[in-house]
Amino acid sequence: MNRRQYLARTGAAGVSTGLIASLAGCLDGFSDSSDGSDVDVSDRTGQRALDRAAGSLNKAAQSLEQLEGLEDPETVEFDPAPPRGHLETAESELGDDRAADITTLRSYASVLDGLISVTVTVTDDTLDDDIDAVNAALEDEGDLEGANETVDARYEKIAGARDRHAEATATIAAIDGDRLDELAGIDLADLESGAATLGDVVTALETLAGSYDATLDEDEGYGALESGQSHVDNGEYEAAQTEFETAESTFSTSLDRLETGRTDAPDGLIGYFDTATCQNRHLTDAAAAFADAAAAAANNDPDARIAQSESEAELDAVGNCTD
Repeated sequence: MNRRQYLARTGAAGVSTGLIASLAGCLDGFSDSSDGSDVDVSDRTGQRALDRAAGSLNKAAQSLEQLEGLEDPETVEFDPAPPRGHLETAESELGDDRAADITTLRSYASVLDGLISVTVTVTDDTLDDDIDAVNAALEDEGDLEGANETVDARYEKIAGARDRHAEATATIAAIDGDRLDELAGIDLADLESGAATLGDVVTALETLAGSYDATLDEDEGYGALESGQSHVDNGEYEAAQTEFETAESTFSTSLDRLETGRTDAPDGLIGYFDTATCQNRHLTDAAAAFADAAAAAANNDPDARIAQSESEAELDAVGNCTD
């Protein structure tokens, strides 16, 4: 899935479009309206710094626009930077009476920095490859250790994006909307809306990553399932039952989290939620049946074989979730 398609399907493209519109509007607000007749050199230096800050914002807007329109986003070097240096110059050159203006623009630059960083994370083209690798491991009981490492790395990135988004949202809430509108021609409500849309994507991805992380956990998820099977092989049925019950609880919790998260997930992520939900449903049922089989075996109950067959069938069904 290329990044343009992903943006369109999840609604994240609206974030980019909203930012572009906001940035375009801010250029007018940063322009020097003075005729120079009653402004000293220091003031003009400060205003020029604001103009250069507007130029940096414009580059960020152009990068976002390019990102939205290309079919091959992997060829794009997307590394815009907000105008912190220029704002520092403006702050040093302008008077104290402009301090509130500088604070407002610095907050806006911080928001832009955060939202761009989050957008980079959620539109990463390697996300699809990672999910495919994890699904393949679950379907074939393949390299589950490698899949767990992949999920851990992805989860860390998404958690970082969540934190950056929370910081950006908090900064937006503290911005003086009237002053921002006066300085940059930006409607704070539009910025809030764009951040909220991006937040939906981050939340959905965090739910997916967190669920996979629990499912593949080496102690309480799939690891517990494998540990239980090892205990069965050694005739340690009570220990096996405990491990299977731990796995069942973990899979069931992931299942509940996925079903809840799917409700507000962007359309572009629904397929991922459906696959993960299917996997965890079968894993939950498999673990429950394995636990029943172990309990029956501990009591020399002939029904142990029936429960064992049911559990193996449920485990095999995990491989059909991506069909």
